[in-house]
Order: sequence, then C-alpha cells, then structure tokens
Amino acid sequence: MKRNLSVLLSLVVLASILLAACGGNATQAPAAATDAPAVEPPAATEPPAAAEPKSATGAWSQEPDNVVPYFTQMSYAIWIAQLTLVGLGEWDDQGVFVTELGAEVPSADNGGVSADGLTITWKLKEGLKWSDGEPLTSADVKFTWEAVMDPANAPLSRVGYDKIASIDTPDDTTVVITFSELFPPWQTLFTQGPNNSGSILPKHILEGKTALESDPFIHQPTVASGPFVITDWVAGDHMTLARNDNFYGSRPILDSVNIKFVPTPETALAALQTGDVDWYPDFSESDIETVGALEPDIHLKVVPGADFEHYFFNLGTTEGVDGKGKSDKAGFCPFKDVNVRKAITLGINRQAFVDSLLAGKTTVPATQWPNSSWSNSSLTPDAYNPDEAAALLEAAGYTLGDDGIRHGDCDGVDTKLSFAFDTTDKQLRVDIALATQSDLAKIGVEFKPNHSPAGTFFATYPDGGLLGHGEFDMGGYTTGFYPDPMSGVMDSFSCDTIPNAENGGSGGNSYHLCDPELDSLLAAVNATADPAARKAAIDAVQKHIFDQYYVVMMYARANVYGYVDRFVPGAFGFFSNMNWNAELWDVK
Repeated sequence: MKRNLSVLLSLVVLASILLAACGGNATQAPAAATDAPAVEPPAATEPPAAAEPKSATGAWSQEPDNVVPYFTQMSYAIWIAQLTLVGLGEWDDQGVFVTELGAEVPSADNGGVSADGLTITWKLKEGLKWSDGEPLTSADVKFTWEAVMDPANAPLSRVGYDKIASIDTPDDTTVVITFSELFPPWQTLFTQGPNNSGSILPKHILEGKTALESDPFIHQPTVASGPFVITDWVAGDHMTLARNDNFYGSRPILDSVNIKFVPTPETALAALQTGDVDWYPDFSESDIETVGALEPDIHLKVVPGADFEHYFFNLGTTEGVDGKGKSDKAGFCPFKDVNVRKAITLGINRQAFVDSLLAGKTTVPATQWPNSSWSNSSLTPDAYNPDEAAALLEAAGYTLGDDGIRHGDCDGVDTKLSFAFDTTDKQLRVDIALATQSDLAKIGVEFKPNHSPAGTFFATYPDGGLLGHGEFDMGGYTTGFYPDPMSGVMDSFSCDTIPNAENGGSGGNSYHLCDPELDSLLAAVNATADPAARKAAIDAVQKHIFDQYYVVMMYARANVYGYVDRFVPGAFGFFSNMNWNAELWDVK
C-alpha cells in the first residue's frame, strides 16, 4: 500500500512539473483588476524519500587468506570468490550446469563441443564489463589460462588447465579451447563454485605481473565480475562488499553485504539471536537441534552435501617414486606401513562421534564420494575394533613400552607411535581430536593435537603453509570431490601434484602420496566420457584408496545454515551452496 501511494505522489509531482514547464513557454496576459481575495499558492510538494539502502550481514568464523581461488584452498575464501569473481558457468540449486559469463553452455548440438570432445567453444554474453567499467572479453579467459600455466606463478593446482593445448579468441565473445587429450570434466575449468575454483582474471589489472601468489590483488581483488566488489577489509574484524552495477545479470537487490569475522560458531549463533548478523553459513551437524529450536526467529536450512571430514597421513618421501612425487620433508616413518594406517583407522570410534558429538545427524562413509551416485556401494566403513587394531600393531612390530606407548623398528630406527595431529581450532574439531586422542591411547598410540586458526592451517606454500611443506604428521579438514566426480581428485592424489621446492609449491596433494598404481587408476577415469565406463573406473579408484587406508573417513558433511527472518536468501544447492545466486539476496 505504501508503495502505491509513493507511485501516485510521484505521478502527481511529475504532472505538476510538466504542466509548469508547458506554461512557462506561453505568453502571459496582464492580470485583470479584481476585488476577489488573493489565493494562497499551494505548498511545495516534498519529493518522495529515497529508498533506504539494503544491506545484510553475515558472520564467518574463518577469515579468508586470499580471495582469488587459484591461490587458496579455504572454503570461506572460495565463497567470497563466488560473490565477487565469477566464471563462465556454475551449478544451480538443482545441480544443473548453467551459464554465468557464458551465453550458453557448450554442447554437441550447438557446436560448442567437437565430435572428438577435444575442442570446447564458449560464447560470452555481449557487453560484459568489470566493475571498473573495463570490457570483460575472451582475452580475459585466455589470460587466465596463461596466468595459471605461467611457471613464474605458483597456483595451488594446474590440473585440467595443463591439458589445454591452445586457446584461440577469434573475437571478443568467442573462446575456442583445444585440449591435448580428452578431459571429460571440462565444465569445471574457468567456472566458479564452492568446489571448482575457476574465476576469470582481469587481464587489464594483472597483465605483465608474475609471482601472482604474492600480489595484493590475489588477497583483495580491486575489481569484480560477480554481484559484489570488495570495498573494505579490516583484518580480524570485517569485510564490506558493495553492489557491482556492472554485474552481468540482473542488478543485485542488496546495496551491500557485510561479513563480520567471529571467533567461533557459538559466537555467530549468539549474534544471530541478538540480531547483530543475518546469517551464518557453517554450523555443524551437532548444531541442527539447537538452531532448529529457535524457529521462527532464526531459520534452519540443512542441505545434504558431498563434502566429508577426514583425517589423513603425511606419506611424503624426499626421494619420491622413480624421481616423481618428491616432498620437501619425509612423513612419519610408521605411516608407510598399511597395517599401521589400518590399525589407527580401526582404533578410532568414529560412529561414537557421530552419535554423540554430531547428534546422529550424519554417517561414517566408506569412501570420498558420500551422498553421491558415484560412490562405490560395495564398500562399507570399518567398525571400531580396538582389539584388531592392537593385534595389527603387534604384528607390525610395535610393542607397548613402560610408558604405555608402542614402539618398534622403522627403517632401522626405534620409533615410538607418537605423532602430532594438525587441524583448525574450530571447537568441534577440538572435541573430536580429544576423543580420538583418548581412543588411540587405548591401543598404545600417542596422538597429539595441534589447533591453529584456519588462515594459518590453510596457508599456501609461498606463505610457509604446513600442509604444502609437509610440516605435519597427520592432518584433518573437510573437502569433497564434486560437481564432477573427478573434481579435485587428480590434484589431491597424483604424484605430479605434490608441492615441493622444485615446483614452487604448486599442487594440492596434501597427503604427499605418490602411488603409481593409483595414478594409473585415476587416468582411466578421464580416459573416457562414457558415464558407465567412468563409474567402473572410479569404483576401482575408491577400492584402492580404501584397501590402502590412505585416509580415515570421519563423517559425511551436510551444509547447515542459520539465518534470521529478515534475511531472504536465494535457493540453496547441493553443489552450489548459498552463494551461487547472491544477486537475489534480499531483506524484509
């Protein structure tokens, strides 16, 4: 009703202005003498008040290290990229691949995918611009590939981009990508999502620069292609993003988005309850009942996901395998024995964590593809079995010492089964690590947790990150392999993607695992575009990882959001989370 009244008033004012303008051009006759009383002129009509700027505030318990996704592996950083630096396409809330900067999704029918699958042609939308008004063209796409592949830069990964033989740009809106070999997950390149980090980079800002991993733009981009652009970032306190009026799609509804950096999810929940923030994107499964009980003032949204929390062993070797896969530092010696890895897996009561710390809201998965049609359903997770775990350690030559810790010979050195475990300082991770410590102590293994802020734990190789440099014994965090089943897999497990001094720290193989047999199994998945053949091949990959106990699958993750009633988000997605359509966010 108020909106209609404002429109009516506006029309009245506009009509008055037009009439006055028309009367101003007429010749006025002299006023006739009259005894009639003077008429008071009408009071000036006030113009309608400008609409109040719309803003929403989120609370984040991790502060991004960088924003440009080729140089960060933090989820919170990738979420900022979804808001600011988009790609050619993305996945919507239904898991459907849709365009962003692209005009249409390439296909065989529209000529975008060649018969042999080696050439992909993208057409860009007409008239694209960066937030600073500069044209966004096919040259930016080609520059992005060149920047990723430039040996003078140290991206976290070049997987997929290294399969591109050439990129041609016959005009400003055409990108012709020719692969040197079949690469079925081509949709994950140059496309932005929570797990496929392929933002397009601005050539006019970064051209001619090297060592991009250290460039200020990588930490805080000064231009944007997404719905918002970063305007302010006070470390440890907040980030402010303003609407990008050059966004390719409909103009974003919100004028600004604010991110408050808070120490814990508990702090975020308190801020939601007081109305200081509008949403929090990363509650744990254990928070579902607590947040759900706050309806209707605070809404709970739970979206099943393909992410998983896992523990993993540092399997690095300084000599590598046949000259490949060298690490700067060797991993903890006993972890080279599959029976030790299996014993540790059996010695952790993962189901108890799910039942108690996670309120039974999730499951212990067998493989790295939970909640997915790609999961190898023939595999079942190992149950807690401390007796078998102890027997495996005895058979491996590790016997109990007087201090209750097992020790034995490893490469000719008497070695205690005492090692550090590194992860972030999120409270749930602290709680689960303490429970794991208690479980493993029962089988004579000393598990020593170290907890760091996320920015420290996930620091890149050039910044001295412990994962890249192999400065850890065992680690843990959440990851996932989607939207394509091979998204991130090659980078996580290949010999060629182990970061080291020789390759400048490029590569995302945090396990420092080099297994030529696994490399061959991985290659077979991408050797065909046939879904059935890929499913059989990826089943074999899962079985090999399972049989070798390369990782300890802790629990499958769900995306758990909480938001106040005044905040109106868009649709949430399995592959896309809540940030894929931020231009639709609104407030009541």
